[in-house]
Formats: sequence, structure tokens, C-alpha cells
Amino acid sequence: MTTPLTLVATLVAKEGQEAELEQALRGLQPLSRAEEACIQYDFHRDAEQPRTFHMIEQWKDEASLAAHEATPHYQTALPVLQKAKKLTITKMYRVS
Repeated sequence: MTTPLTLVATLVAKEGQEAELEQALRGLQPLSRAEEACIQYDFHRDAEQPRTFHMIEQWKDEASLAAHEATPHYQTALPVLQKAKKLTITKMYRVS
């Protein structure tokens, strides 16, 4: 059995674009959770930095993440995500 892939994406909205980024991220959540290979897909706003959002995702494997990134709902949101002031993605595998 393959170890699931966990991903943490941190996005910082440009000033004045918080609502647009939040809307795009909110829209991704239900459609992404419905994907067969999605184990976890949670959306958070940073408690100390209100323009910062965190996505905590877990996918069956790397191929599942690639399939997610090719979906129409992800591709539709991508231009908004790319407008973020900062985007950091951390991928990891659980050790134990």
C-alpha cells in the first residue's frame, strides 16, 4: 500500500484581494472532497494574519494530486490562486 501524500498550501492574498482568494478556495473545497482519491481537504484562515489562508490536503498518492490539479474546478480557480502575493506548497509523507 502506498503512503498517502499530505500537502500544506499557504497562500497570502494581496491587499484588497482577500475576498476573491477566499471565495476561490471555498469553492474548491466541496468539489475536491468529492474526488475519489481525496482523503482530506481542509481550508483555514490564519489566526494571526487575516490575509493568509492554509489548505491542508491529503491524497492517495502523487498521481492523485496530479489528477486533482487537472480537474476543471482546480483549473478554474488556478488564475486566482496564482494572483496571490505568496504561495508556498509543502508536500510530505507520514513517517510513522
